[in-house]
Amino acid sequence: MSRFLVLTALMMMGSLAGCQQVPPKADDDPVSVSAPVHPVVTGDEPSSEAIRNLQGRVGVLEGQMKTTQPVLKKVDAMEKHFKSLSLELDRISTTYQAGQGDDVTQDSPVTPPPLIVERKPLPAAVVKPVNKEIEKKPAVTARTKASSPTGAGFAVTSVRIGEQQKSVSRIVLDATRPAEIRYDLDNVEKLLVIDIPKAKWSARAAQSFAKSPMVRSFHATSDEGGSRLVLELKQTAKIVSTARLAPNGSSGNRVYIDIAPLR
Repeated sequence: MSRFLVLTALMMMGSLAGCQQVPPKADDDPVSVSAPVHPVVTGDEPSSEAIRNLQGRVGVLEGQMKTTQPVLKKVDAMEKHFKSLSLELDRISTTYQAGQGDDVTQDSPVTPPPLIVERKPLPAAVVKPVNKEIEKKPAVTARTKASSPTGAGFAVTSVRIGEQQKSVSRIVLDATRPAEIRYDLDNVEKLLVIDIPKAKWSARAAQSFAKSPMVRSFHATSDEGGSRLVLELKQTAKIVSTARLAPNGSSGNRVYIDIAPLR
C-alpha cells in the first residue's frame, strides 16, 4: 500500500512540474519580443492553493515513507529468514525420513536357514536277564549237533533257534549245568551278543539260518573267562523275555532268550 502511495505522489509531482514549464520562445514570433508571456490559466488547470495542498501531502507521504522504511526493511528481512527456516525444515524432514528407512532396512530380522542335524540311533540298553523256572519246551526248527563235552566241566553243548507265536523267535542254549547269561542288543549293527561266564563252548562254532525271520547267522568263541555267542540279525529287534529252565525228561539244563521285531 505504501509503495502505491509513493508512486502516485511521484506521478502527481511530475504532472505539476510539466504544468509550470514555460513554452520556448520562437525567434520569428514578434509577440515574444515585445511583451512577456504569461501562462494562460484555464478552468482545467490546478490553482496555486491546490498545488500547495498537493505539495504538503507529498511532503507528508515522504515523511511517512522515511518513517516506515526501517519497518519495511525489517519485514523483508523477516520474510527472508522465514523462507530460510522453511527450507531448512524441509531438508531436515527429508533427511530424517531417509534415515528412518535405513534403520528399518538394517534392523529387519534375517531368518537363518534351518539347522539339519543327523542323528544316529542309539544302541538299546543292556537288560539284566530274569531267571524263571518254566517247564514249557520250545518248538525247535533248527538244532546244532553237540559234541561230547570235554570232561565233567561246565560247557554249552548246543544252540537251538525256533519260532514262537506272535512273531517271537526263541534262542535256546543247552548246558551241562544251570547257566547264567549276559546279553547286549545293538540295533545299529543288528547284533545280539550273549556271554556265558565260566562256560566252555562245546557246540557248533558257526551256522547260518535261511528260513529264520530274525536270525541270519551266529558264531561262537571261548576263552578262560567263558564263552561268547554273536548272532547277526536280519532286522531290528527287541528282547521279549529270558529264562532259565531246569532239566525235564530228555532235556537238560537250558537258558533261552525271546526276541521280536522292533516296531
